Parts: sequence; C-alpha cells; structure tokens
Amino acid sequence: MSAIEPATARAWIATARRIAEEAGAIVLAGFRSESVDVKQKGAIDLVTSFDLASEAHIRAQMREAFAPLGHAIVAEEGSGADARDRELVWFCDPLDGTTNFAHGHFFFSVSIGLARREPDGRMSPVLGAVHAPALGTTWTGGEGLGAERSDRGLTRPCKLGRAQTLSASLIASGFPYDRRTSPENNVAEHSHIVVKVQGVRRCGSAAMDLCLVADGTYDGYWEQKLAPWDMTAGAAIALGAGARLTGYEGEPIDVTKNRVLATNGLIHDELAREVSAARRAAGLS
Repeated sequence: MSAIEPATARAWIATARRIAEEAGAIVLAGFRSESVDVKQKGAIDLVTSFDLASEAHIRAQMREAFAPLGHAIVAEEGSGADARDRELVWFCDPLDGTTNFAHGHFFFSVSIGLARREPDGRMSPVLGAVHAPALGTTWTGGEGLGAERSDRGLTRPCKLGRAQTLSASLIASGFPYDRRTSPENNVAEHSHIVVKVQGVRRCGSAAMDLCLVADGTYDGYWEQKLAPWDMTAGAAIALGAGARLTGYEGEPIDVTKNRVLATNGLIHDELAREVSAARRAAGLS
C-alpha cells in the first residue's frame, strides 16, 4: 500500500473541490424550480433529474482526472463494480439531501471523497470535498492535512467543538429510508439520547453533518445505514480537523460498514456508551 504524498493529496483535493462546485452549480440551477423531475427510488427515497445531471458531470470529470491513475470512481446512482479490489476508490454523491432539495430546503450538498483499502480490508476515508451550493459553503480536508471551510469569500481552518460532556453538546443524527419497516431505524437511539444533550439536529445530509462536526457546529454525530458515498468525504474532512471517528463499537472507521460515530473526541466515549445502552434496551444488536 503506497503512501500519498501531501502535495499530491492537496492537488487531488483541489480537483475534487472544483468538480464538486461545478456539480453544485448544476444542482443549484434546479433548486426551487418547477423543472425538477422527482422520481421515487423507494417509499421515501427520491431521485431527481438534477441528481442524474450532477452525477454525469462528476463521472466524466473524475474519470478524466483519476481513472488514468488507476483509481475507481463510484457514484450513488451508478454502478460500483469497478471498485472491487482497488486500493483507491472515489465515492461521490451528486446530491446528498435529495429530499431536502426536492422540498426546497437548502441543506443539501455534493460530496466527493477518496477512500483507501487498508491491509485489513477496511476502507478508510482519506480526503474529500463537500460543497453546499445553496449555502455557498465548501469544506475540504483529509487526515493529516487539516480541514477548511470556505464561504462568503473567506477560507478558515476548521476547529472542533469544545463541549466536554454530552449534556453540554449539540449533536446530530439521522434516520434511514426504511425506518417505517425496520426496527434498525435509529428511533430508540434518538429517543434515548435527545434528553441527555443540549440539542439534536437532523440536517438531512450526512456529508454536511460530518463537516459540521469538523468545523465545530456539532460536538458529535451518529448515524447508521449510510452508504460509502454518504460518509467518505465528510469523514475525511472531520478526520482532517482532528475529530475522532469510529464504528458503534469503537472499531476503526470503515466507510463500507454503514455506521459512524464522529465527535470532537471529548464526548466520544460517552456518546458511544449511550448509543450502545439505547440499542441494548431496544433489543438491537
């Protein structure tokens, strides 16, 4: 497994940012527009024509930039077959927060993140760019590279929240698309934790939730049933800011394992204990 030189990683982040912002412009053109064509992927899972247009642009640009280097490109609405056994895989979400977008809510993003296959087989987040076009905000970063937030013409380093206890924390979470039919719907965990914290926010974009941990808006975040394109970029940016990321049982983060705990580090063990306690009480694994 080859190391990525910092200069190379920063160049890749710049390319991912450019492509994410270009795709964001495509998506933003349809925001609150009557031209939005919404289709049902599931009972409450939506896709729009702007998801597809954004993905087409991302795929073309990412393949031009990274396929010659042997990287795999995987996007939400397309196939991921070319990612098998590749060391470096780009996971791209052309519109994270489609439900928000379709309803005219401004919390949605374009997410492009790189994951690396480790010797133990897990896929660890390396670097990423997340662009929230309706907010005019872009987050970038990677583990060992730092993390930045750019908005209103200013770029600032991301700094983690400083809450030292769960009771003083603002945290975030979300609910899976099959929450009407599956007991693994995060309802028990949310009900248990909401009374123990200063507040819980449900943004609707996992990529943005992770970035908001990176820049100190949230002190912590937990969620399950996430796809790699939901979490890779945001997880890499949070790691760049110095956040602690694990699975629910404290295991090293793997973007293919669909569960994540991300915190400022100070409340991580406490949040993990409460998530586990809620799941045990509900008879969940």
